[in-house]
Amino acid sequence: MMQIRSILLRGPGLDDALVTFEDRANILAGESDTGKSYLVHCLDYILGADEMKKRIEEAEPYSQLLVEFENSEAQFLTLERSLSGGDIAAYASRINDIKPGSGERIVPKRSGKSQAKDVTEILFAFADIKEATLRKNDRGDVNRLTIRTMLPLFLVDEISIIDERSPITGRLGFDATARKRAFAYMLSGKDDAGIIASERKDIAAARLNAQLSVISDILTPIEQRLQSRTQHADDSIERIDKTIQALSQSLADHSEERETLENERRDAIALVQHAESQLLAITELQRQYNLLAERYRSDLDRLDFITEGAHFFDGLQEVRCPLCDQLMSPEHSHKASERRIEVYEAARAEASKIRAHSNDLREAIKTLELLRSARETERNAGQDTIKRTDSRIRSILAPAMQDDNTRLDRLFSRRVELEAARSDEVQASDLRGLKEKIESEVSGRSPSSQKWEPLPAGALRKLCAEVEGVLKEWKWEGEGRVEFDETEYDIKVDGQRRQSHGKGVRAVLYSAFVIAVLRYCHTNGRPHPGTLVIDSPLTSYKKGKTGGKSDGPVSEGIESAFWQALRRTPTGVQIIIIENKEPPPEVAEAVHYEWFAGKNGPPGERKGFITAQS
Repeated sequence: MMQIRSILLRGPGLDDALVTFEDRANILAGESDTGKSYLVHCLDYILGADEMKKRIEEAEPYSQLLVEFENSEAQFLTLERSLSGGDIAAYASRINDIKPGSGERIVPKRSGKSQAKDVTEILFAFADIKEATLRKNDRGDVNRLTIRTMLPLFLVDEISIIDERSPITGRLGFDATARKRAFAYMLSGKDDAGIIASERKDIAAARLNAQLSVISDILTPIEQRLQSRTQHADDSIERIDKTIQALSQSLADHSEERETLENERRDAIALVQHAESQLLAITELQRQYNLLAERYRSDLDRLDFITEGAHFFDGLQEVRCPLCDQLMSPEHSHKASERRIEVYEAARAEASKIRAHSNDLREAIKTLELLRSARETERNAGQDTIKRTDSRIRSILAPAMQDDNTRLDRLFSRRVELEAARSDEVQASDLRGLKEKIESEVSGRSPSSQKWEPLPAGALRKLCAEVEGVLKEWKWEGEGRVEFDETEYDIKVDGQRRQSHGKGVRAVLYSAFVIAVLRYCHTNGRPHPGTLVIDSPLTSYKKGKTGGKSDGPVSEGIESAFWQALRRTPTGVQIIIIENKEPPPEVAEAVHYEWFAGKNGPPGERKGFITAQS
C-alpha cells in the first residue's frame, strides 16, 4: 500500500503551494473557496484524468503539479504533470530530492492496444498491487484493472458522496461492470483472467455467415470432383493394398536373389583376377626356366667339346712356346698334355652337376605346367560363373524387377487417387454437417446467456461487519445491521437502502462504506491503494434533522463520534478528510490537522491552499 505525503503546485517566479499529509488520520478543514476541493481534483488529474476538471483563479499562474507518495517499504515516488496537460514524469525520490532530467516519462493512461508504461503500472508496482484482468461486460470481454477503475473507493469528491448512485460504480456508467469486478477483486484478490468472452449477436451472425461462405467455397469443388470420378466395383484401397503387398514381396525376393547373384559374381571376378595374375607369374617363370634349360644344354655341349678335345693334344706339332719362345717339347713345363686327364675329369664332374640341375629344372617346369592347368581351370570356372550370373540378372531378374516397379508405381498412383476420393467424401460429409449446424444457428437460435460467479459471500459478510463496526464507532442509532445489495451494489442499513436516505445520511454511509473497505483490505492483505480521501462527509449532514427522503431519526452525536473515531485510525492506514467544519480541539491535536482560514481569516493563519504572493 501507499500514502500521499505532499501535493504541490509550482510555477516560475512563484512560491510553491504545498500541502502535506501524514500516516493515520488527516483533517483539512476551512472556509469555502479556499482550494480544499481543488486538492481532490489535483489528485484525480495526477492519477490520469484527461484534464483538470476544476480550475480556480489562484492556480492560473502555476504550471506544474507534483504529488509525492510513500509506500510501506519507506520508498518515495513523485509524479509531476503540467497543468496544461500531456504526459507525466515519475521520479523515484521525494519532491525536494528531484534531480532535473531524472524523471521517467509515462502516459496518464493507455489507449487501444498500447503497451506504454502508464500511471497504473507505476503506482500498482509502487503500492504492491498486482496487475489484474477484469471482465468489462456480460459477454465476458476483459480489460486491465487501472487505478481509475478503483477511484470511487478511495477518492471521494463532494458531489459523489451525496449522489444516489453506487459508491462502487460512481457517476460514470460506461465502465460499471469493470468497477463492480474491481470491487470483487478487492474483496477476494482473484481477478477474471482466463475468462473466454462470448460474441455479440450481430458479430456472431456476421461470423457465421462468413463461415457459411467459406464452407460453400470449399465444398463446391469437392462435390464437383466426387461427381466426375468413376470407380470400378473391385477397385478399392484394400484390394490395391493387397496387390501392393504381393508385388512388394516379389520385388523383395527378386532383390534378394539379385543380391545373391551379385555376391557370387563378385567372388567369380575375384577368382578370375587371381587366376590370371597367377598365370602371368607362371608364364614368366616358364620363360626364365626355358632360358636356364637352354643355358644348361649349351654348357653341356661346351664341356663335351672340351672332353673330346683333350685326346688331340698329343697329335699337335711342336711349336714355340708363346711364353718362353722355346720349342714345346714333351718336357716343356707349359705343355697342356700333362693336364688333359685333370681337364677331362673336371669337365665330367661339371657336366654331372649341370645334368642334375637340369633334371631339377625339368621337375620345376612340370610343376609349373600343373599349376598353369589348375589356374586356367579356375579362371574358366569363374568366367563361366560371371556369364551365368550376368545372363540371369540381365535376362530374367532385371526385367522382372522393372515390371514390378512399374506396376507398383501405377498402383501407388491409383491408391493416392482413391485416398483423395475417400478424403473428399469424408471432408464433404463433415462440411455438409457443419453447414447444416451453422444454418440452424443463423436461422434464429440465439446464444445462451452467460452465468457469472457471484460476489464472494464470506468476504461480503466480513466487509459488512467492518461497516457495522464503523457505524458503531459513530454511534449509529439503531441496530446497525448492514447488508450488501448486489442489485444496487450498495449497502442497506437496518433493512433500508442507502439511496432511500437524504443526502446527508447518504454521505455518512458512503464514508462508512469506503472506510470499511480500506480497513478490510488492510487487515486481509487485499489490493487497495492504501489511502482514502473523502471530501465533505459531514457538510450535508444536519444534527437532529431528518431528511426529506425518509431519513428517519439520526443520533445528534454522530458528528462528534465521527471526529473522535478518526483519533483511533491505526498506523498504516491513511484517511484524509476535507471538510468545511472544524473538528473539536482534542481531535485536531491528535491528528494531522490543517485549517484554511479564507480571505477574511485573522493574520498569521493560512488563507488557503494557494496563498497570496508577495
